[in-house]
Amino acid sequence: MKNKAKIFNDWCVRATCITTVFILWGCSSGAHVVPSVSIPDPLIDPFPKTVGIYYPPELKEKVHEEERARQKYVVELGSNQKQVFDSSLGGLFEELVSLESATPEDAEVDGIFVPEIVGVILATPADTGQDYYEVQIRYRIELFDPNGDEIYYWVINAYGKVHRRDYGSVMERTSDALQQATENALRDASTQIIERFNPQSRPDVVSNWLSTSRNK
Repeated sequence: MKNKAKIFNDWCVRATCITTVFILWGCSSGAHVVPSVSIPDPLIDPFPKTVGIYYPPELKEKVHEEERARQKYVVELGSNQKQVFDSSLGGLFEELVSLESATPEDAEVDGIFVPEIVGVILATPADTGQDYYEVQIRYRIELFDPNGDEIYYWVINAYGKVHRRDYGSVMERTSDALQQATENALRDASTQIIERFNPQSRPDVVSNWLSTSRNK
C-alpha cells in the first residue's frame, strides 16, 4: 500500500512539473528592448546629389510601449534611427547633411528627407501560437524639394523575426529575442530604403528629381 502511495505521489509531482513546463513554454514575460544595430554601408554607386535629412524629435526619442495580459513591452527605437538612415541615404547619395529643421532657409541641398515611425507591431509565440518573435516597424519617409514642396513619400513596413528555439526552451529570453527581431527589422528598413531607388522600383517623379540639377 505504501508503495502504491509513493508511486502515486511521484506521478503527481511529475505531472505537476510537466504542466508547469508547458505553462512556462506558452508564457511571455514582457520585455524591455534597447537595440544596438550595426548596418554596413551599401556597395552601390551614389547619386551625384547632396541631400539633407531632418530627424524630428518624435523620431529621435521614439519609445514603443504596450501592455497586454499583464505583461509590459518597451522598445526604445529612437537611438537607432540615425544609423538606419545615415547608412541607407548616406550610401545612396554623394553627400548627406543633417539638418536642424525640415524647412531650412540656407541649406544647399537638392532635397530633404523627413522620416517618421507611424506604427510598431510586436508578436510573441504566446500571442500567435507560432514559433517566432516578430517585429514590424512602419515608416513614412517624405522627400521635399529645397523650397519645402513635397516630391514624394514612401511607406515602408520593415520586418524582423527570430525563432524561439534560439532563445531558451523553458524560460524563454523574451527581451533578447525581441531585441534581435527589432535589429533585424531595422536592417530590413535600411535595405528597403535603398531598394526604393532601384530604377525598376522608383516612381517617375523621383527619377525626374534625380536627373535634375539644383540650379535648374
